Amino acid sequence: MSDVLAFWAASLVIAALALPIGFRFFRRMPDGGAGFAFALGLVLTSYLYFILRVARILPAGRGGFVLAVLLLVLCSAAACGRDGRLASTLRRSWPGIAMAAGLFTLAFFLAASFRSYQSDIGGTEQPMDFMYLNSVLVSPEYPPQDPWLAGHRASYYYFGYVQVGTLTAVSGVPASTGYNLGLAYAFASAAVAVAALAATLTRWLRDAGRRGGMIPAGATAIVALLLLATVGGAFELFAAHGHANADFFGLFDMKWRISCADQMRDFCWSGQPGNRTDSWYPTEFFFGWAFGLTRTIPNTIIEFPIFSFLLGDLHPHVTAIPLVLLSLGLSAGAWRGRSALNLLTHRQRPFDSLVVGIVLGGLAFQNAWDVLTFSGVYAVAVLVRNLRRSSAATAITDTVGYLVPLGVLAVVLVLAWYVDFSSQAEGLYPYVGAGTPPSLAFVQFGPLLAAAALCLIFLRRSDWPRVAAVAPFTLWLVLIPMAVWVVLIMTVSEADLDTAIDARTGAGWATLVIYGTLAWTLASAFLVLALRRSVAAFPTGLAVVGIMLFFGSEIMVIKDVFYGGAPRLNTVFKLSYQAWILLSVAGSVAGAMAAQRFIRNPRSSAAFVVPVAAIFAAGLVYGITAIPNRTNGFNNPSDIDGLAFLSRNDPAEYALTRWVSENVPPGDTVIEASGRAWKRDEKGQPVVAEAGTDYTDSGRISARTGRSAPIGWYFHEIQWRGQSPANNALFSSRQDAVDRVYTSTDPATVVEAMHELDAQYVVVGRVEMARYPGMIQDFSSFLDTVFSDGDLRVFRAPVYRVVATE
Repeated sequence: MSDVLAFWAASLVIAALALPIGFRFFRRMPDGGAGFAFALGLVLTSYLYFILRVARILPAGRGGFVLAVLLLVLCSAAACGRDGRLASTLRRSWPGIAMAAGLFTLAFFLAASFRSYQSDIGGTEQPMDFMYLNSVLVSPEYPPQDPWLAGHRASYYYFGYVQVGTLTAVSGVPASTGYNLGLAYAFASAAVAVAALAATLTRWLRDAGRRGGMIPAGATAIVALLLLATVGGAFELFAAHGHANADFFGLFDMKWRISCADQMRDFCWSGQPGNRTDSWYPTEFFFGWAFGLTRTIPNTIIEFPIFSFLLGDLHPHVTAIPLVLLSLGLSAGAWRGRSALNLLTHRQRPFDSLVVGIVLGGLAFQNAWDVLTFSGVYAVAVLVRNLRRSSAATAITDTVGYLVPLGVLAVVLVLAWYVDFSSQAEGLYPYVGAGTPPSLAFVQFGPLLAAAALCLIFLRRSDWPRVAAVAPFTLWLVLIPMAVWVVLIMTVSEADLDTAIDARTGAGWATLVIYGTLAWTLASAFLVLALRRSVAAFPTGLAVVGIMLFFGSEIMVIKDVFYGGAPRLNTVFKLSYQAWILLSVAGSVAGAMAAQRFIRNPRSSAAFVVPVAAIFAAGLVYGITAIPNRTNGFNNPSDIDGLAFLSRNDPAEYALTRWVSENVPPGDTVIEASGRAWKRDEKGQPVVAEAGTDYTDSGRISARTGRSAPIGWYFHEIQWRGQSPANNALFSSRQDAVDRVYTSTDPATVVEAMHELDAQYVVVGRVEMARYPGMIQDFSSFLDTVFSDGDLRVFRAPVYRVVATE
């Protein structure tokens, strides 16, 4: 419990230090920006640590992280000194500040409690995330090294790991505990930020003296972002209890959750139809139903935040949620501001420009997919603000003058990361294949589509003729992407236009029409609301962007390593996740207004509000039932340390890991199993039995300690660095050298391989003995044994010293 309290206290302190800085951007918000202070404080502290480590100013280790916090103190003090309205802002905002701190605390301890029942760091992408967290904590130099490719710097967007590492180091908790508490922090920080944003927009929509609707909007936003999920959860609940109607399930293309015999596909229920649970929630394997419902649309991954937190991967798209919400808060503040934003603004408020530049640059640094979408939202907010003050020509000139230097600054600020970043993405390509049928679009995104449609409630009756009048001017929003799709089909695609049209299928085209029509209508509503200077234009604009992300992922893909087998897998995954955040905000604000109208006049609004509420309720079933499923009814062993399972189940392996962490210098290389499995052939010679290395115990020591291994997960390195002949040769040669260490019977060959890999240590644990059965020679005859526990060993190359003689 002391670790949890220390981590929580560190989070609160950093957020408190960021409050004076946040006042400069969020002063007009009811809480003064307290809801964004957690994200803002951590982003600034982590960036200070990163850039000053790169500049070799801060030392490695906990001391450097603490010094970064002290630098935030200085920045905050400088902001206080320049703020003549600090005291009045504090007096006005203290109720909101107290509420933000209380909400964060409640959400953090709830999330930490959940993580304690599912704390093991060992499945899915967790070893990779743990590896990067350890790397940012112990790397002897910055940019940090890639522990799964010794001698090379990390080539990934790792800013989220720096942030979790900051809290881990400052609070003094072990990395294996910081991993789980980092997830709890991301959950709580996202909760308080989305509540603050939704409550603020609702307040701005109301008369100045009325606060009604703020708390319901904030609460709804938390539920929409962090608990709402696919409608498939409701289908699963009925199927698990044996109450599935095949005809009804068939209408939504969901028979696969009744039985594979009804609909054969990935993650279909392979058992007998009927009751398959012994509790009120589905008790079947989490990775069967809850995981499978993120693959409802074939050949895609569609996560949503509640699934991410249930799964427990500390991935960039998860840790980026608070930063994304911070950027939306800055966008809302820019939208609401009064003075023009232009080139002169940077000279007048350079500190503010620096902070915004760090946030916008951080979007790329933390999750590169987010930078275009949310920087674009900020740019539109600035343009609308300037349009309210001046003519179109002047507003455009001012906006360009403000945004271009800001964009350059954002790039420069993260250049130290970008120079080592190597993506495997090959550009924008047209999607050729079956589109999403409307049935599955509803199952997967029904609550979000309902939330988007709910934004039309912002319109008055007198607005609808204006909506029709501007509709011809907003149609370009849908037509231009379609035109680009056609051009790309004719220029870069291997398919011709007729083939591409046929491949989409009628159902796929129907979904595209639904998305396009909704986006077109919302865009028209946005323009009308913006012309009458309604704050409702902002959430409506977020809804437009969210639906356009769905629309775009139906016709375009980012070509990557998955392109050959599942071309739109990553594109749908990342863009739909962004849409979930945007539509959670927009829908909660619209929902608060709809609820108030329904209370005042149920008859006039029931036809619209009740179906939306029903879809929303169906979307809550997944989270409500998956939480007890994931924790085995909260009967799993409880421990917040992510390596507690290793200590319980394999004390010797745990002791080996601890020894490496405490005794091997961070700059040294430790050889461990390459991940390939070996056997002996008919002649008794070692041969590869299984070549797959990803999602195995390969790289476990480096992941758990941050010490470098020659090679870790092969395919992940390809994802991070690209599939080139040079990379393939490098990775394969590393695997070959590691395998020679464990399969050779010649000491000279082993030593030569260690020299080739510039490695100082060799691990012989249970994984190595299983991967190289009966092949590992006795290293103790020519290497120093530095750790021993049962059959497990760690060996070190002998260290020779020159001794002076008389």
